[in-house]
Amino acid sequence: MSEMDAKRAAIADRLVALERLDPQDHAALEKHVEAAVDGFDPGMHEPSDPERAELHRLLRDYRALRELRADRNNVRLAEKGEVFAPEDDA
Repeated sequence: MSEMDAKRAAIADRLVALERLDPQDHAALEKHVEAAVDGFDPGMHEPSDPERAELHRLLRDYRALRELRADRNNVRLAEKGEVFAPEDDA
């Protein structure tokens, strides 16, 4: 299991506990995880509630790993000469 997979699983576990979700309903749980990751504001202050603070840290770490992976992919493409300007995407 990659570090990203482990963080994502930890986020799912935390959401199950906080929001009383059914851990067996994988589709609903995945929707909640995706919404939490996409809706996370890195500039937001860490909550004072320890349970929510842990979720905040997990989301922050997961987003950082995701951005790092995207940066690595961009470097790899640049090394191959496969980087295009955003204007070329039209």
